[in-house]
Amino acid sequence: MRTGKTFRKKLGLHFFSLVLAIFSWIYIHDVVHGGLPAYKDLKQVPIRLMGEAQFLGTNVFTVDMEKHTVDLRVTGPERAIDKLTKEDVVAYVDITGLRPGRTYSPVVNLILPSGIEIVGAQPLVRVEIKEKIL
Repeated sequence: MRTGKTFRKKLGLHFFSLVLAIFSWIYIHDVVHGGLPAYKDLKQVPIRLMGEAQFLGTNVFTVDMEKHTVDLRVTGPERAIDKLTKEDVVAYVDITGLRPGRTYSPVVNLILPSGIEIVGAQPLVRVEIKEKIL
């Protein structure tokens, strides 16, 4: 007879432990990590130019980019993604060391808020450095 009570007591304790574990998991994902992962598409994030090209003689050059904005898909905690706008993202191309007279395809570097990541590969953009004719 005692074994039946002991079994029910242990079963109740196991059930309580399971419920406590589920609530702990929900708390950690919702409160600590900001919710479940979410995705967002950001359209027409402006691309900035950083650095400077190496000059060959004239010290004057122009930079032509095939496009001046980039579309991104990002992921992160739901709370952070809901508030995210394209103004929160910095997209830039570093032209340091690029020489006039050539065309390059550098990676568009991204500075994203903490906890936000890009989905897929970083975009590329065609950049041409030209000597300016005065």
